[in-house]
Order: sequence, then C-alpha cells, then structure tokens
Amino acid sequence: MRIDDLDTPVLLIEADAFERNMARMGEIAASAGIACRPHAKAHKSPLVAGMQKKTGAVGICCAKLGEAEVMVAAGIDDILITTEVVGRGKLLRLMALAQSARIGVVVDNEENIDELARAAQTAGVRLDVLVEVDVGQRRCGVAPGAAAAVLAERIRDSRWLRFRGLQGYQGAIQMTADYATRRQQVKDALDKLLETAEHVRKAGHAIEVLTGGGTGSVAIDIALGGLTELQPGSYLFMDAKYAAIEWENRAHVPFENALFVLGTVISRPAYDRAIVDVGLKAASSDGGPPMPVGLPGASFAFAGDEHGQLSFDGKPCPLALGAKIRLIPSHCDTTVNLYDHFIVGRGEHVEDVWEIAARGRVQ
Repeated sequence: MRIDDLDTPVLLIEADAFERNMARMGEIAASAGIACRPHAKAHKSPLVAGMQKKTGAVGICCAKLGEAEVMVAAGIDDILITTEVVGRGKLLRLMALAQSARIGVVVDNEENIDELARAAQTAGVRLDVLVEVDVGQRRCGVAPGAAAAVLAERIRDSRWLRFRGLQGYQGAIQMTADYATRRQQVKDALDKLLETAEHVRKAGHAIEVLTGGGTGSVAIDIALGGLTELQPGSYLFMDAKYAAIEWENRAHVPFENALFVLGTVISRPAYDRAIVDVGLKAASSDGGPPMPVGLPGASFAFAGDEHGQLSFDGKPCPLALGAKIRLIPSHCDTTVNLYDHFIVGRGEHVEDVWEIAARGRVQ
C-alpha cells in the first residue's frame, strides 16, 4: 500500500536513510579499528539488533534487564546491560538470562558485586562485569580515580565474576549544540575514564574493554582515542535534537533523519492553523515538540493527549483536511517506546512492518 493511505498516527522508518545510517556507522567503526556495541534502547527491536550484528556490531547494549530478555529470546547472544541490576528478583532473572547468552553487567558498589557473585554461584554461571565510572553525568558510577581499582579487586576475588573493564558514558553532552564545546566536554569525560583505567592497571588488573560514547561523540571519541568500544544508539534514526547540533564539518553530517511520526490533518479551525492527530501520546515531549517536515514556516505545538497544532504565523495553511504530514521526533528513543510497530517505507510505498518487541520493557 502507499504510505499516504496509512491510518495514523504511525511511526515510519524511511528505509533508504535507515540503511545508509547503519552502513555508515559500521564503516566508521571498522575504519577506526574500534568495536561497535550499539544501544538497543533506541530501537527496542530484536530484528534491528540482528541487522546491526550483521553489519559488524560485536553485540548490543540494553538499558534494562527487560529489554535484554526480549533480545535473548529472539536469539541475540551478546549483551551488555548498561544500568546496574539490583535486587533479588532481578538477579534471578539475570542469571536465567545468562544461561542462554553472554551477558555483561555494570557495577558501582561492593554490595552489588557480592550479590552478583552469590547469585552467579547459585546459578552456576560466570558473568562479565564492568565497573561504571562517573565521568561527569553525576548519575551512576564511582568517582574517577582509585575507587574503581578496589571494585575490580572485589570482582577478581570471585571465581563467578569476570572483570572486563570500565564503562564511562556521558549522555548529557551528546547533543551539546556547539561542536567545539562538545569536543572539550567529550575530552574531559574521556580523560576521567583513562585516568581511572591507569589506577586499575597499576593495581594489577588487565582491562579488556573501555566502553562508552554515543551518537553525538562518535567522531570525537575516535579521534581522541582511548575507548575500545562505542555505544551509539540514535544514529539509526536521528531526531530533531540531533538535527540542531554542529558537526566538525557541517557539510558532512554523518547520519540522516530516518524516523518520522506520520499524522493526518483532522481539523482546519482557522486559515493559518491545522489540527493533526499527533498529540502527547504519539510523540514524546521530553526533548521539546517534534519538527514538521516540508512545511516552511510551520511550527508544531502539542494541543493535548491526542492533538497537535500546526501554525503558519499568520500565513495561509497549505494543508487540506485529510492531508498527511511528517514530523521528526524531538527524541527518537522515547518516541519509539510509544509504539508497537515500525512501519517501514521505501519511496512512497510500505515495504514492511517491524515489531517493537521490547517496547515498555522498563523493568
């Protein structure tokens, strides 16, 4: 069927741009000789994760245990869970998962390490463990410096845990608009991770993996060196926030917008306004409103749970009742989590439908 014949709102992937983005990241990582472990929290789809592995990814990242469970059930067999796994119920689930795939976890305190060791021994599995370092986000992680070496020692003391290295992720800087500022922020974060790695090595612990980075810092991370593994997620889709940032060479932005919310004009209440069926339940608002495509001068504002308003600043609205419009989400990750399926389009036609199988798996 034609894309314009779809019932809306739907989440639309433009296949050509999506495929170029995936191939481009594979080329960037391969040419730099660095591993790519893309973050599945962006797409929440085992099918997409499988495509990423076929294009060179060493495995995937998952933000939550629930996402990882969906991925392993679909055959994805190498996963790093990038958020600490704490509590008896989750540890039981984690050990069940580790019986079917290679699972890595991150830690930032001794109590969690001891819990993991006991659970792994009971289950008879061996877990990969990385120490998370707070490189500036002020979220999880030990302070940069010697603290990570203490945790590495604790991990090494357990025969049921395998110390792999360090994670240092600074998500807050990925969309810093000014390139020079973002580059300095990335360097500051990387310096903290590398300083910590030196403490760990001096304490006698080998480091196999230094993992981190994201879509907005990939080129900078590679140029600076130090990381052995990248964790980009949004590069597949991009969004309005990423569209607003500077790259080193603005003429060569590495990735394209490939994800859109498709909506329909359902009311024309005034000559310079249109109401569409895309509200707060169809596009996330944490990054601001989505951005209209192909409508110069138009601005979008949420008008409730089910409604959005397109305004044309006193100029006549060119859209007829029933017209289809495309919006670029302001934040792709949180918009994806609102939908059950991707509609995959190529040109003007629908090519496929992909399930977002890990949608809502936030535990």
